[in-house]
Amino acid sequence: MAGILSGSICPDGKTFIFPAFYFLSILICLSLYSYKKLFIFLILGLVFCSGYLLIQTRLSSDLPLHHISNYLDTKKIKLTGRVISFKKHHKIKYSTIVLIQSIETIGDTKKKATGKIILNIYGLSKTGPEFGDIIIFESSIKSIRNFMNPGAFDYQRFLKLKGIYGTAYSDTKKIKILTQPDQVNVFLKLIRKIEDLRTRYYDFISIHAKDSKSSTIIASLVTGKKEIISQDLRDLFSKAGISHLLAISGLHLSIVSLLFFNLFYRILSFSPSLTNSGRAKKIAGILSIFPLTGYAVFSGFSPSTQRAFIMIIVLLFSFVSEKEKDIVSSLSVAGIIILTLDPAALFSISFQLSFMAVIFIVAGVSVLKKYFLLQKTSVIAKMGLMLCITLFASLGTFPLTAHYFNIVSIIALLSNVIFIPVIGFIILPLGLISFVCFSFSPVFSILIINVCIQILSVSISILNFIISIPFSWSRVATLQWYEIAAIYLVFILIFLSLKGRKKLLPFIVFIIFLLVIVSFSTDRFQNSSNSNLKITIIDVGQGNSALIQTPEGKTILVDGGGFSDASSFDTGKFIVAPFLWQKGIWSLDYVILTHPESDHLNGLIFILANFAVQTLIKNHDRKNSESYVNLMRLCKKVNIRIWTPSTRADQLNLGPIKLIFYESPNEKFSYGYNNNSLVFKLIYNKFSMLFPGDILNNREKNLSNNTDINLDSNILLSPHHGSTTSSTKVFLDKIKPGIVIISCGRHNRYGFPHDKVLKRYKKFGIQIFRTDTDGAIFISSDGKHFSTKTHMVK
Repeated sequence: MAGILSGSICPDGKTFIFPAFYFLSILICLSLYSYKKLFIFLILGLVFCSGYLLIQTRLSSDLPLHHISNYLDTKKIKLTGRVISFKKHHKIKYSTIVLIQSIETIGDTKKKATGKIILNIYGLSKTGPEFGDIIIFESSIKSIRNFMNPGAFDYQRFLKLKGIYGTAYSDTKKIKILTQPDQVNVFLKLIRKIEDLRTRYYDFISIHAKDSKSSTIIASLVTGKKEIISQDLRDLFSKAGISHLLAISGLHLSIVSLLFFNLFYRILSFSPSLTNSGRAKKIAGILSIFPLTGYAVFSGFSPSTQRAFIMIIVLLFSFVSEKEKDIVSSLSVAGIIILTLDPAALFSISFQLSFMAVIFIVAGVSVLKKYFLLQKTSVIAKMGLMLCITLFASLGTFPLTAHYFNIVSIIALLSNVIFIPVIGFIILPLGLISFVCFSFSPVFSILIINVCIQILSVSISILNFIISIPFSWSRVATLQWYEIAAIYLVFILIFLSLKGRKKLLPFIVFIIFLLVIVSFSTDRFQNSSNSNLKITIIDVGQGNSALIQTPEGKTILVDGGGFSDASSFDTGKFIVAPFLWQKGIWSLDYVILTHPESDHLNGLIFILANFAVQTLIKNHDRKNSESYVNLMRLCKKVNIRIWTPSTRADQLNLGPIKLIFYESPNEKFSYGYNNNSLVFKLIYNKFSMLFPGDILNNREKNLSNNTDINLDSNILLSPHHGSTTSSTKVFLDKIKPGIVIISCGRHNRYGFPHDKVLKRYKKFGIQIFRTDTDGAIFISSDGKHFSTKTHMVK
């Protein structure tokens, strides 16, 4: 672990690690003859170097010239590749991973190529590509892009660790399959049969189940297709602290192995010789591996399933070899195997959560043993043990869930106690039985599915009731590394105290004290810097979103970004909210919606639902869209005040900060959603910035011709993302900005910002910042002077 972490943080290439590797190897050989006490330390050093090298092979940028990364963000090219993954089904498409073999550019010859990409396939067809197929398709390859904001998830690195460097799009009818029937070997036939069964069972449930939410849970538990579960259902389970039940994990594999172990053991128990010799349990343990392997492969054998599978297999072998009491060694062996096969697993959230849960369970049970709390074998005692195990796992994982998901479930213990038996020991076995029966006895399978749906419907209703209880769950700001370390050190302190090991306690208390000082000093630094006005233009891709923080502590969010209504990507959930939580913000005094178009509105729905928002400021426009209706319904539900500035002018005073809203068309004289945008100017003594929304040239002309208003500003947020229909000469001449900030998506289909507009800005001597190249843009002002910085350092 130390080697992998070091290799990830401090990449070195070949200058240091290879000489160290060879030097240690020589010393190990010498120590066998003379200094045997140093042997173990030298071995640890060699293991460290191995971990360093393993992760470097994943993160290395020394890719061959014919690698697919050299053809990113270009025009369409013809690609040939092999499908190497199962399909992931989404609403209007499915995706798979393709290993590229060759490319052919227009008017060029065929070239060898290598590298993995994600291929998104639209359209339904029974003749679509399957696992192992060689396919030809045309597509431009889009590079993997991060949203460049502080604390944002590094999606590019996440996929790079998997060896994936781009994404492509195609229609199923435009994909040509080259694989011939005689080229499909036995292994491919088996894999395809499994994939076909998964898809047919998923379709079977989708057709016959009336309750879509419950049916997706059943399909996910049996087939591993967790991508089909709706975001609302995921959020519900997260708030209840049982989101781990929706994905195939160690819990599910443990339950499957336990069920089959008991089945095989009961059958073998009919033989007295096997029972008396103790071989019945060992044979049952070995036999359990086969159905466990079948379930793991059938469920898609995802990375999390692979890690859980390795862990269970190691534990089964330790049981068979009568070393089941040495759980720490078994856990260590599983970790070594997992990290050797996939060093990037160390950075996987599921890996961290799984191992932390097991470590806390082992430590907690050892404390119970010390105080003789495991001596009783009654039903009540066993129930108490299960309750304690759930508590230990919840305690071990809550700092990580708070860090990664910004949520703490107070009722997680209760939810796990209720729903682990329901989903693990009722729904999962029944789902597997329905799968076995659906091909030859569909009526019986449907009957079982309906029973599961009834149970799950009641369970979902109970969950909705539980999370509605005040303080049952809470959103939290992102925990920093030193805060997580302090929490785990407190747990270690308690554990050592209960175990009677007091030698290290003073040292641990001292480290905790230092971490608390770091935490408070960081908070003081942030608070002391609040004497300045802070404005952050957030990188939300093709859209707008900005955060204003006043010297007196007021927070204002202007728009929330958003993709089209057909997109499943929630800008508010995955970009804006994590940015706010990373800054320690969980309440907003004002949210301003400049106009109800998707690229400004859609991200606000999650924000209003998960942050304490006092007031929503919007224009007169209403839109008959699902997003706008949901936004208004949400305001009413959580009692958010709605304020609409007057059509002539209105002003919001926030201490030394003023927001002046300029004239906007009223309901009778609408010029369209973009032109009706709220236009406001932020003034802080001598500093000013204009937020014009997505207004077009005719609205710019009306504002420029109005002699009663002063548009002059230091900074301009580019209207309509730098389109040719905005940023007219007369408008720029009226504002006289020194800086313009363009919020736009990289390589967006609209071609924003347009070259003509960029030339116009340069002609006016305006300095240009862009979120697609600079990432988030930070503005700070004391009212006299201001500074501008970017997330991406040039």
